[in-house]
Amino acid sequence: MIEAIETDNYDHKLIVTPLLSEDQIGPGSIDVRLGSSIIVPRRTFVASHDVTDEAQIQQVERRLYDRVRLKYHSAFILHPNQLILAVTLEYLSIPPSLFCQVASRSSWGRLGLVVATASVVQPGFKGCLTLELANLSDSPIALYPGLLVGQLIFQQVVAGEVNPEMVGGDRYHGRYDCPTEAGLPQFFTRSLDQEMRFWGKAKSKQPL
Repeated sequence: MIEAIETDNYDHKLIVTPLLSEDQIGPGSIDVRLGSSIIVPRRTFVASHDVTDEAQIQQVERRLYDRVRLKYHSAFILHPNQLILAVTLEYLSIPPSLFCQVASRSSWGRLGLVVATASVVQPGFKGCLTLELANLSDSPIALYPGLLVGQLIFQQVVAGEVNPEMVGGDRYHGRYDCPTEAGLPQFFTRSLDQEMRFWGKAKSKQPL
């Protein structure tokens, strides 16, 4: 990890900023802090989140979330069985030779706070990461911006699998491109989402 951070070759350099403490860096992981941007889902006014219904999911994305910006030393109380979308304080630039997974830190996990999904961060990603934080305990948990709430577990991409077009060029083509705040789910934003439209059409043709 240290070698990837300290290298002067920017085609292979790992950037994590700001790193407030060198103690955040482990042999194969980096601890990340809670940023100030949080998205709080509201209780739904629809029967379900049907991601094959383009009109409904766009309405859900517009109306079912509240954005909160935390101030320094201000607490956000995460209640039992509540899920929020938070953001890392750190901005990342991942080289094409690395990818990472986002995981919970064990101390928080024992308290009941978990990163709800083991998200994979692809090579070439740039931006702040959205964290899906859930409280699985029976007691509310106070969160403050700057707390170490998750960790990035890095793995090396095998040399033969590195796409040479990614070195020195466009490195990431995902739907969450260079975010700096907590991001909403994005459906129907890429050609891959044609599959969603397919299942939506198939559903509409089913006999009653």
